[in-house]
Amino acid sequence: MFIESLTLQNFRCFKAEEFTFQGARTVISGENGRGKSNLLESIYFFAVAKSSRGVLERDVVRYGADYFDIQSSIIKKEKIRASIRIYYDQPSGKRVFVDACPLPRLSDLLGTFNAVLFSPEDVDLVLRYPHERRRMLDILASQASISYLSDLQNYQRALAQRNRLLKNGLSHAGADVQLQPWDAQLAGTGSRIVRYRMEAVERMGSSARQFYASISPNGEDLNVRYQSPSAASTVEETQALILSNLMRQRDRELDLGYTMTGPHKDQLLFEIGGRDVQRHASQGQLKSALLGWKLAEAIFLESVAHEIPVLLLDDIFSELDAKRSFRLLGLLGSFGQVILTTARDPDLPISDYQRIEI
Repeated sequence: MFIESLTLQNFRCFKAEEFTFQGARTVISGENGRGKSNLLESIYFFAVAKSSRGVLERDVVRYGADYFDIQSSIIKKEKIRASIRIYYDQPSGKRVFVDACPLPRLSDLLGTFNAVLFSPEDVDLVLRYPHERRRMLDILASQASISYLSDLQNYQRALAQRNRLLKNGLSHAGADVQLQPWDAQLAGTGSRIVRYRMEAVERMGSSARQFYASISPNGEDLNVRYQSPSAASTVEETQALILSNLMRQRDRELDLGYTMTGPHKDQLLFEIGGRDVQRHASQGQLKSALLGWKLAEAIFLESVAHEIPVLLLDDIFSELDAKRSFRLLGLLGSFGQVILTTARDPDLPISDYQRIEI
């Protein structure tokens, strides 16, 4: 997977800009506030059809404009070229085109272009908040599996309907009859979501551990695990556990007005030296842990899509000492296209990187 060129109109701070990527290694440099992070965000848009920062499309339109239009040229395996265009305006919404053909559904874009993004703002956001860790895992799984995305969308719709019933105040006497259809939907789709997450985390755990150990010079161990009260060895057993947990929580849910159990409440846990990073890790440890996970994401996507994703690394050298930075750069040689940003000119061996100054 390789991105050759990029055209931006009214995206974030860019009015009209074009960028060309000439090799497998690119460093984007410039002072803070010039748009380095925005440039990586625009590239990631072509992978997931939405902002990596979880904001609405209207929030990425340049101030004073009423639309954005971003286009890219990519090369897939066997040197197959493709173009992707994402256009948004307020009246029409967001539209996606591949090779100038409009896609019926935005989700149809997934898999056309795969990318992994590391953002420094995610270090605190992702590793300190459970819902952001679930979101990170869902984005990865959706890139890897169309069926996972379908299950996730159906689960979220059923969950919204079930929560609406609970919020409106069901009577305890008649709750089972009204909630049973939604329980069945949550258990059916939720069981597949839980099993896919568990298998993905299990496959990625060893890679994340190895990458973290390579980056960190302190001999620390990173452990990533998926925690769920519905965890079981088969989809059928997981489905039965979700149904059982929903019944067990029925009275409390009726009192509180929302669904208390299911994959939307499960945990993705990061531990260093057996201690939860959320409470005990330093900023350098947090950044190294998330970098290790992101590199593991790239390995996982390659294993399921049979193409190496583009690796987008934003401001990776800040808060890393020279030893960690050198170790990280050494790891990047085993990946495909790497595009990284830096606000300074680091004393690091990146002279062979194409340099884009903005």
